Amino acid sequence: MSGKDTMIDYYEILGVEKNATEQQIKNNYRKLALKFHPDRNPGDQKAAEQFKKISIAYAVLSDPNKRRQYDLSGPSGALVDFEGIDISEMGGIGRVFGALFSKLGVPIPTQIGPKVLSQARSLCEGTPTDAKYIVLKEGIPYDGSVSKQEADFFKITMQPQWEKNGLMVICRSAQMSKFKLVLFDKEGGVRIIQESNKRKGCTVAEIFFVPFNRANLSEFIPMKFYMEDKETPLPFHLLDTLEVVGAHTLEQRDHFLCVYGDNWIKDVRYQLKFVPLNDSPISMECVRDLTTTEEALIKKKSEMSKFQVEYTEAIKKYKEVVDRLKNETEEINSLLKKRDFVYDALEKESMARFTASKHLSPTHSNKGLFSSWF
Repeated sequence: MSGKDTMIDYYEILGVEKNATEQQIKNNYRKLALKFHPDRNPGDQKAAEQFKKISIAYAVLSDPNKRRQYDLSGPSGALVDFEGIDISEMGGIGRVFGALFSKLGVPIPTQIGPKVLSQARSLCEGTPTDAKYIVLKEGIPYDGSVSKQEADFFKITMQPQWEKNGLMVICRSAQMSKFKLVLFDKEGGVRIIQESNKRKGCTVAEIFFVPFNRANLSEFIPMKFYMEDKETPLPFHLLDTLEVVGAHTLEQRDHFLCVYGDNWIKDVRYQLKFVPLNDSPISMECVRDLTTTEEALIKKKSEMSKFQVEYTEAIKKYKEVVDRLKNETEEINSLLKKRDFVYDALEKESMARFTASKHLSPTHSNKGLFSSWF
């Protein structure tokens, strides 16, 4: 990603939480835009700069596709870095190559098509639309199939008795298909997008509304880090996408969600269910174990971040001493070679004045009859 700046937080700039709705983002943007607009602050460079930051933050967070890429990849100085690919606009050859690269592990961000976003808004607003939906009942799995770049819509009704322990929405594909699980707000804007991640034997996307803090972790894609940072070992990136999600529940009303087919070529077969949590002793023990484990992972992420600095410095010093050893070795070998040369030169120079003398050879004058035999 070009111009990456980890010090910028678009949610913080607009003064909203990471789980803010589209309407909350819009309301805060309007207030801040009026406050810092150049027309209201003539000649104020700081206000002009803040207005620019607010505008960029809103341009990203108000678009569900760009917002999802921002959540996955972090800040950037260029809006183009958050543009995904609209697969529906690609031809057959483009889809084949996209599927091939995706199979090889190359991360290719994709967009939710405008048709699906329009259908969702109509459903939530109750206006006429050709989109149909299925009422999803708690604890009853739904097996379905959705075409690529199309969506199956569902409605769930939040009940007051589920607020205490919360609920989870889970979608799986045993065929390892790519899909998006999308929850919409009451105005029809995208509230949450979860990409399918590879697990053992399936791909899965999950949305949790629970009264305890938990952590989200996106799929680890080694190729992404090979492309961006070849020098740093992969273990330092394992927890890059781990982030704490605060406790929050679902409002008591009807909610629309969809399963969006994100395959390049084939349709997506999936199983969707939403399950209210209970307060059985085993469930409570699972929640405690989950909380403890994720807290340990969050701590480990911080530790690995500090360790990476130490590792980088150590590698730098190692490379320096390796280079020094190489140079020292070359210098020593050069000196040894020079030493041998000088010794040879000294010997040659010392013998120069004797070159006119004949070489002495053994005398044979006193040898006996059998001397040549021994």
